[in-house]
Amino acid sequence: IAIGIIYCVLIFCHNQFFYSSPLGFSLSKILCYLLIVGGFFYSGYTIRKKSGGYISFKDCLGSLLIVIVITELFYVIFSTIYIKYIDPTFIEKLKSSWHSYYISHNIPQDKTDNTIDNFKEARKITIGTLVQSFGFGVIIDAIFGVIISAVLKKIKPELENQIS
Repeated sequence: IAIGIIYCVLIFCHNQFFYSSPLGFSLSKILCYLLIVGGFFYSGYTIRKKSGGYISFKDCLGSLLIVIVITELFYVIFSTIYIKYIDPTFIEKLKSSWHSYYISHNIPQDKTDNTIDNFKEARKITIGTLVQSFGFGVIIDAIFGVIISAVLKKIKPELENQIS
């Protein structure tokens, strides 16, 4: 739950302070996500520590998947609340900043139009888009969960001898 709350705070700061620059917005989004992945690693490490310093890949991944699902629920719910109620003009402000950026950097008009059209779709929040966003987030996070579980797994020495 703590990672989910941290994610919400990061999203809020990211949306409030970095929307005016597409480069800053993209970089801050990457940084926020890396912090969340770091939170997943910390969660896995804490779970292993509570298990006496040893954890199987399966147990670690199972625990991380629970953390991931909760975190992504926080993300989807908070993002929806943010766009609909906290800052309903956010998508429009973001679209305007990207449009200005593309014009100032002489990006071809067709690419500019394509990007602006994508913002029109971003305003449409439906159950389908929420489920799709949630599913995609869980899948991407689960990939990191597999990597983290592989790194953190540590089998007790006496079990390791039985396996060999």
